[in-house]
Amino acid sequence: MRRSQVVVSTAVAAAAFAIAPAAATADPNTFASARKGSLLVSSSVLVANRSAEMMGGWVNERVSCTATRRLTVRILIDRVRGSKTDRVRRRKTGRVTNCAEGGPNFGFTIRAADVGMACPDGSWRPGRYDYVTDTLHHSSRVRTIGTLFFRVSDPC
Repeated sequence: MRRSQVVVSTAVAAAAFAIAPAAATADPNTFASARKGSLLVSSSVLVANRSAEMMGGWVNERVSCTATRRLTVRILIDRVRGSKTDRVRRRKTGRVTNCAEGGPNFGFTIRAADVGMACPDGSWRPGRYDYVTDTLHHSSRVRTIGTLFFRVSDPC
C-alpha cells in the first residue's frame, strides 16, 4: 500500500470514529418524498427532546421560485402507554412557495407540553410514539407520507 493510501485510509477511519458517537445521540427524524416529473413533494418528521417539527413542502426546478401551489399537511401523533392512547391531529391547507430552502417548511411545530404529552421538564413522556406527516400537492395530486415511530423509555 502506498503512503498516500495509508494516510487517506487512516483519515477515513478517524472520521468514522468521530462521527459514530454523534449519530448514536441524534434525535429521531425522517423524510419522505415523491417525484412526478420535475416536481418533488416532501414530508418530514423531526423530533427533539421537547418538540416535533412536522412539515411538508414542494420543489420544481421548472417553475419560478415565486410560484405558489396549494398544499395540505395533516399530522398525527399517537402516544401509547399500556392500553391508553393519546392522540394529536392537526390539518393545515395553504399556498406554499416553490424553492423551499432547507427542506419542507409548511406545517406544524408541536411542543410536548402543549399537547399533554410532556414530563414536568417539558420532555416527551414515556411510551411508544407514532408520528405521521401527510402532505398533498393539490394541483398534481402527489402525496407523500413520512412516518416515524420510537419508544421513550426514560421515566419523567
